[in-house]
Amino acid sequence: MGASFWEVVADELEYQGMTRKWLASKVNIDVSTIAMGLKRKSIPQVDLALKIAEALKVPIEYLVTGKNSPTKSAQKLEDLRKYHKYAKTIESLDALPDFEKIPIINLIKEIEEKRANKKN
Repeated sequence: MGASFWEVVADELEYQGMTRKWLASKVNIDVSTIAMGLKRKSIPQVDLALKIAEALKVPIEYLVTGKNSPTKSAQKLEDLRKYHKYAKTIESLDALPDFEKIPIINLIKEIEEKRANKKN
């Protein structure tokens, strides 16, 4: 089974860098409505669904079906999730002086090369 309406909304909010609070204020609902929709995997009334689609600037069909995203691909969303997961690590690495950073980057590259060679 595909993602529910509210799961697609949550993914789209994450992709666009928007918050549930932002969406709630934009469509004049309480933030708890979004949380409850996610929990219940429900679909809102048509008028609210249309307002949400308009606020997110996506077709209503996309929010209902989760297919054919106009703003992202599955890979872009996965990349975004990975970035959020490792953002603090990346920032810490970036803050290091080059003499500390370069050996770490080289180690990562070496590991990547070994993995690539194992696959071949």
